[in-house]
Amino acid sequence: MKILQVVHSLPFLSQAGTEIYAFNSALELSKRHQVYIFSRYSDLKHADYFVRREVFSGIPVYLINNTFRDCRSFEMFYQNVNIDEKFACLLDEIKPDVVHIQHLAFLSIGIIKKAKERNVPVVFTLHDYWLACPQWHLLRADQTPCEKAALSLFDRECNSCLQDMSKINPAAVRVYYWLRRLLPGYLLNYLRKIYSRFNIPGSFDAAEQLKRRAAKTRLALENIDLFMAPSQYIKSQFIRFGISPGKILLHYLGLNITKTRQLLRDKTSGRIRFAFIGTVIPAKGLHVLIEAFNGLKSDNAALKIYGNLKDYPGFEGYSRSLKKAVRNRNIEFMGEFSHEEINEVLNSVDVLILPSIWQENSPLIIREAFAAGVPVIASRMGGIPENVIDGENGLLFQPGNAYELRDKLQHIINNPDTISIFKNNLPQVKTMQEEADGLENVYNKRSIYITN
Repeated sequence: MKILQVVHSLPFLSQAGTEIYAFNSALELSKRHQVYIFSRYSDLKHADYFVRREVFSGIPVYLINNTFRDCRSFEMFYQNVNIDEKFACLLDEIKPDVVHIQHLAFLSIGIIKKAKERNVPVVFTLHDYWLACPQWHLLRADQTPCEKAALSLFDRECNSCLQDMSKINPAAVRVYYWLRRLLPGYLLNYLRKIYSRFNIPGSFDAAEQLKRRAAKTRLALENIDLFMAPSQYIKSQFIRFGISPGKILLHYLGLNITKTRQLLRDKTSGRIRFAFIGTVIPAKGLHVLIEAFNGLKSDNAALKIYGNLKDYPGFEGYSRSLKKAVRNRNIEFMGEFSHEEINEVLNSVDVLILPSIWQENSPLIIREAFAAGVPVIASRMGGIPENVIDGENGLLFQPGNAYELRDKLQHIINNPDTISIFKNNLPQVKTMQEEADGLENVYNKRSIYITN
């Protein structure tokens, strides 16, 4: 079988859950089938829409360059005929038996139509909410949760969230990328705010643009043969968005856990070692965790923060503010690591903290922690409670509530035996081999329901 996966990025470009899962599943499937990947990269040195072919771990990968430097409308952020045509050429070259879309951010929803025009079945895994809103974390500009996207109830408030997209022009993009190489994040963020304030297009109506985007997206999604939802929560959200319940399969994702199971925990540390592992952006709530840890009175605990402290577009200055917020000497920034080292990292900690303030779907890091024998303290948000059972294999707290999180941390410190109790209740995690079996069933239309 020829399988063409579509995903917005890959682990060697960006180490996040969707990228890691997509590549690992492709790698496992490639042991049984011919697998190809269509993805995106951004490089101002190359012409936009130039497609370069690479081979990673034996998988042919087609990377299309999209810097948005020629973006002249809001629509080009989600539907780009140039990308559609390049993808169509790839379809004609490969002639896949199935197209499996993991994510379309930085690409184009027109990809779906190009596949269906060639009678190629299309499967779509719902990893987040990008289809419903370009602010795929569903957070307002003030970083509070937004409930508008599922029912497309957009209004004037949306202008504040889309101010950067509404003001984009080719010259501004070039200047932005040039400044990113020269200026620290906090200063770049300051200049962006000045640009947004004084470059106001009077004709841009965010609510109207978002309603139009939602309508076009729904129309495109009619050509999807099957959606796969990694959590009941995200399934329910997209049913609200208008997808028929009969077209959404609840499908818990698998994990590459071969190495994890071979590791033995280091028990020589005298302190309880808490850890944050993830992308350092506001949606992940690291600022909440730092505030909570600052207030701990015990020296019998340490917090290790693993993640790239770079200035992500739109969040320039966030990492700098985190460093300035640290007042507890037991907080340590460990930096970024290769995902191939995740097992060693998890083997060096006792409890994982997931303080997200957005409606998470089914975080990869939770399953990785469980596979390594690490219990989790996490926000009671989105699909997280489907994985972390409060008081059984971890603890839950109200999203954004640093005081409640501090109480949970203190409880673990005061009752360290709780860690062992939680470890004994950790669930089994689906392997990537089992994941490939399930995907094969889906592609062959032999399965209508898959569990972990």
